[in-house]
Amino acid sequence: MPTFDYRCGSCDAEFEEWVKVADTPVPCPECGAAEAERQLSIPIVHSSTTRAKSMRSAKRRDDSQQYENMKVRQEYEANHDD
Repeated sequence: MPTFDYRCGSCDAEFEEWVKVADTPVPCPECGAAEAERQLSIPIVHSSTTRAKSMRSAKRRDDSQQYENMKVRQEYEANHDD
């Protein structure tokens, strides 16, 4: 599956997503807007700039997943008296 870069028109979040078909609408992971706009992707070229951008993107993704996991755990603990 190819990876595409997207930008949300509502909150300006930038993210990348693996999609099976290029025409598949992709919702924004930040604000949930229905469709994010696919950006012109650059070829994968490694440089200190692209590496730094990739690392920032990965950190945001990890932070977001960690926050989501924490919310799910708190909700579970609030609803289950073990």
